[in-house]
Formats: sequence, structure tokens, C-alpha cells
Amino acid sequence: MEMGKKAIRYAVVDAFATEPFKGNPAAVCLLEDDNAADERWMQSVATEFNLSETAFLVRDFSRRASAAPLFHLRWFTPVTEVDLCGHATLASAHFLFTAVLPEHGMIEFMTKSGILTAKKVPPPGGAGEAHGKLFIELNFPMIDFLGCNEMPSIPETLNGAPVVSVHKSAADGDLIDPVTGSIHCVLGPYWGRKLGKQKLTAFQASPRGGTLYLELDDANRRVKIQGETVTVMTGTLLA
Repeated sequence: MEMGKKAIRYAVVDAFATEPFKGNPAAVCLLEDDNAADERWMQSVATEFNLSETAFLVRDFSRRASAAPLFHLRWFTPVTEVDLCGHATLASAHFLFTAVLPEHGMIEFMTKSGILTAKKVPPPGGAGEAHGKLFIELNFPMIDFLGCNEMPSIPETLNGAPVVSVHKSAADGDLIDPVTGSIHCVLGPYWGRKLGKQKLTAFQASPRGGTLYLELDDANRRVKIQGETVTVMTGTLLA
């Protein structure tokens, strides 16, 4: 693995969090070019960080200057690469918007799940806008729900209340993922249909906890996921 000749910027960002040490932490690494994206090295870095996901970004400069910046984005757990990750995408967008491209309001990511977009948006309901908080909206694919056994009264019981979810991450072994963005590509459409709503607020119940604001686009089979983020660490990779 011929890496480490150039220092690589990284940040650890708590996604879907309003304060440090809440939400779901992800490491974000900014690589200079595709030649730096050695798969074995990326897996080793993700194992070293030992977070649920580490994101690796490489900018595509082939786009015209007037278009939204495009980055190639890959996600690795400590043991394998994954096809879709919400919180590490939110963390990546936060890192780019705050430390790399603050003048831009929208970024696109080329991923194994197609083109994903991230853009700056006002806080839901205007909350926190006066305090300069950065809210980011992700545009993700809607994922089909395969079905489950449920109590007929659940939709009535939850009507008007936030969706509460708990997700166990299989990719990391027997671990609870504190806040999982991608699982709401399934839960959002499911509860949206049950409750007759296009906009939902979800809270993932875990020791760290985190809130997601969802909007369903059934016509285009997309789920818009909004959340806050907090940078807790920055540095350089030397190996």
C-alpha cells in the first residue's frame, strides 16, 4: 500500500446531532485524486478509525465551473465497504460546506447507489435560523419495504407523533448504529403511507440519539433527509 506520501485531511463529524458526542459519528477523508483511492488502504483507515462508517471523497474536476461540485464518495465500515450510508454522507457534506467549499450551497456525490445530492436548507420551521445553524438536506433513493407483522392500531397510536426507530447495524457485527440515515429510506415511506403524511420527524432511540426530518417524493421515489451536524475533530492522516 503506497499511501502516506502526502498528508490527507480528515474530520470526525457527529451527524444528526445538535451538540458534540451525540448523533452518529463518521470520519471523512478528503483525497486528492483517484490514484489515492487504494481500496485496501481505505479499508485499513476505516478499521483504524473504528467508527460505524468512514467516508472517502475525491473531487471530479471534469464538470463545468457553473455546475454543482461533484465528488466520488465511498463508505467503509471497520470490516467492509457498503453501498449506501446516510450519516456519513451528511458528515461529508458538512465537512465540504464548512471547511472546503463554503461558498457553495449544493454538492453532488457519485456513489454505488447513484447520484446523491446535499444542499444547505433553512432549519425546519425556521427553528435555530437566527443562531446560524447549518441544516443539510440529503436526497436519497426510496427503498421498498418488504413487509412485517404489525398491530392494526399502530398508525392510530402514532398519529401526529414523531416516528421512533431503532436500527441494528449488521455490517459492523452486533452493534447498534446510533442514528442511521439510510434506514429511513425505508421507514419514511412506510410510516408516511400509514399516517398519510409527506413530512415526518424521526427520532432514533439510542444512547446518543438523533433527530431526522423527512420529506417524501413518491413521484420520483426519493426521500429527502434533513439534519444537523457537529465537527468534533480535525487532523491529517500520515500513514
